[in-house]
Amino acid sequence: MIRIVIAEDEEWVLGTIGALLSLEEDMEIVGKARDREHALELIHDMQPDILILDIEHLLRDGPLDVPECRLLVLATFPKEGYLERVQATGAKGYLLKDSPSEELTSSIRRMMMGKQVFSSKLVEKKEPALYEIPHAPGPVKKNYFTMIMDKMKHPTG
Repeated sequence: MIRIVIAEDEEWVLGTIGALLSLEEDMEIVGKARDREHALELIHDMQPDILILDIEHLLRDGPLDVPECRLLVLATFPKEGYLERVQATGAKGYLLKDSPSEELTSSIRRMMMGKQVFSSKLVEKKEPALYEIPHAPGPVKKNYFTMIMDKMKHPTG
């Protein structure tokens, strides 16, 4: 079971990502934090495998010294210089929040295999051979998370 802590300012994003990742058979959300202190407390107490961190936390508060847990950073927009700042923290992943939902789940699994994963939109100007760019290896098997996120992206009309 992959144990995950999520640190995110926006309550609805925090709740949505947490609820949807909990639907994955191999993932468990062990904590949700809205600030740095609570995130550090959860990491210490719950010992997660992965910390999903909003980039605004990283830029505002600086890097978290948590070598026992892999860091996946989420950003709303691909801004110049962010990739380098994220890499300098030792993060194993950096994705955009509008990435396909299966990219998030597959990235978490790849990080657990020791790979670094970066959204193709974030590395297209860089040397792509240096990074694992998440993509589905063949037909995508839809899971609950993917189906719900896909429905959220389309207006109900």
